[in-house]
Amino acid sequence: MRPGIEPRSLRWMAIRIGFVAAAFLVGFVVVTGRAVQLQVLQGDRLGSMARDQYLRELNQKPRRGTITDRNGAVLAGNAEADSIFVDPREFPPGARSRDLARLAKVLQLDPKALERKVAKGVRFAWAKRRVAPSEAEQVRAMKLAGVGFVKETRRYYPRRELAGQILGIVGDDGEGLEGIEKSLDDSLQGEGMRMPSLRDARGAHLLGAGPAPERVLEGARVELTIDQALQNAAERSLAQAVQRARAASGMAIAVDPATGEILAMATAPLFNPNAPRKEDLRNRAVLDSFEVGSTAKTFVLARALDEGAIGVETPIFCENGRWNVGKHTIHDHKGLGWVPPARVIAASSNICAAKVGQRLGRERLQQAFLAFGLGERTQVGVAGEPRGQIPYPKAEISLATMSFGQGMTATPLQITLAMAAIANRGVLMKPWLVRRVVDPVSGDVMSEAVPTPVRRVVSPETAAQVARWLEGVVADADGTGRRARLPGWRAAGKTGTAQKADPNTRGYSLDKRFSSFVGFAPAEAPRIVIGVFIDEPKGEVYGGEVAAPVFRELAEHALKAYGVPTEGAPVAALTAAPPPARAAAAIPGRDEAAVLPGEDAGPRPTPGDAGPVTVPAVQGLAARAALRRLESANLAGDVRGTGRVTGQVPRAGDRVERGTRVRLTLAPPG
Repeated sequence: MRPGIEPRSLRWMAIRIGFVAAAFLVGFVVVTGRAVQLQVLQGDRLGSMARDQYLRELNQKPRRGTITDRNGAVLAGNAEADSIFVDPREFPPGARSRDLARLAKVLQLDPKALERKVAKGVRFAWAKRRVAPSEAEQVRAMKLAGVGFVKETRRYYPRRELAGQILGIVGDDGEGLEGIEKSLDDSLQGEGMRMPSLRDARGAHLLGAGPAPERVLEGARVELTIDQALQNAAERSLAQAVQRARAASGMAIAVDPATGEILAMATAPLFNPNAPRKEDLRNRAVLDSFEVGSTAKTFVLARALDEGAIGVETPIFCENGRWNVGKHTIHDHKGLGWVPPARVIAASSNICAAKVGQRLGRERLQQAFLAFGLGERTQVGVAGEPRGQIPYPKAEISLATMSFGQGMTATPLQITLAMAAIANRGVLMKPWLVRRVVDPVSGDVMSEAVPTPVRRVVSPETAAQVARWLEGVVADADGTGRRARLPGWRAAGKTGTAQKADPNTRGYSLDKRFSSFVGFAPAEAPRIVIGVFIDEPKGEVYGGEVAAPVFRELAEHALKAYGVPTEGAPVAALTAAPPPARAAAAIPGRDEAAVLPGEDAGPRPTPGDAGPVTVPAVQGLAARAALRRLESANLAGDVRGTGRVTGQVPRAGDRVERGTRVRLTLAPPG
């Protein structure tokens, strides 16, 4: 015992030291136990929670793929644009309503709607996304607190209205809403990429590596069959015709009859996807159906000739312009007596067409229209396409009126394709708008369309005879399609003027018409089929007056652009390459096997010709000169493009069989 310290004090000191030591021991045990719990028992869960605090994955969205015409001209691309947002809490006190009203005025928004967005109390609200550069500059100049900018990719259509209804539109979040943008949305969208990133204490993202190149994330490139030059000509001519006729709308379609490729598809009023108006967005050439009108006479007489119901020179009595069917009277605009089928087509006699329909009979008449593709979807790839209506003509008057195109409906595209079957030696082709879908990085073709025959409708001989009859519509002095005549080429076609049904009276309107002209050129070896349709023209209402001039302008433009020689050049050199042979469905009511394109195609060797020939060099020549050189070597030419020859297959110097078709690629000089 130390001197001066009482035993009692020493005892309490020992007790206190014991308590402290025990407390330290308990604390050590607790900490050790907690450490074991956190590190061992809950280590995985807590580690994952910790990583979630600073690790994130960013979804890098792809750029939408481009859409081009058949020659590579961009019709839909991408550009950067400013999107404007509002942070309600950043507005100065008492200034929010005033500043929002100023912002709404510049952005052409409803001030009350913008105020309702902001009133929700969130820290972020879109004011307007992907604004025009002029709008962004005006908003920046205002220097409003609480208004910010974000860069976003904007879908951009550099040629404004060109093919607007075909292309369609894209929504704010980059998804296709209409047209090709919608039907090929999966391909155009591409696939995004998820990238690891770090997040700092303020929540800002820090990339551990650079973002993937935009091209790697870009969606596929879609190449259309549309020729932008012809599409532009179609839209311009159609818009002018609709304006002159004071019509409600108009449609024009151009098709390659040998392949089914749609070279142009125009609808007026025009539609600008950069500044969309919902009322002009509808692609009426595919989505709207109308009564066919007198164009239907072509298909009735073609099938009647093919079935043997009439002959080439069979006389038909047209009742001098007036014919009673039961309680109804059918009229012709010009009274005719006994005439052959060629005059029935050229003068567009309703009465004689009705009599031909009687010879076919109810079932065969309906099957005739169905065989030509009326009453079935074309499968062109536009969502919502209707079938049209081809009813069974139970009543005698229905049999008569359907024979000249009333009491039945079809879309402009269906009617144009039906005429293309005549131009294509009796074979109906499936239409296509998309040539190929291409990977933007590798250049690999992801999908590619090929010419696809649907079925043979009539024999080649019947199609050729009907084509000669249709020439009379244009060439005859009193033909209804005189205004479709072409300078330098022979044209063929048929006019149509149908009364529109009146839903109120359940009869036909007295002043509303659907007027059309559908034809092809050159008549002896068609390279293009064009359908022109004018809805509700005023004043002059006949298809030969309001629609045929548009056909003439477009056909002349196309034949010049494609280098088709004028009348007198060898027919074989003008004939387009036939599509690959494919099996075709049989036509209802026909037992014989369908014979598809490929038969009798191209020039044939003359008797005594034998052995191969040498392909001449034609590169650098104009189309007409190249075709003549090939013809002199007993070869045929297939021209694609405009300008001068830049490539040929087979190559110059190759030895090939006589009659071989040489594919010529043309491009403008320079």
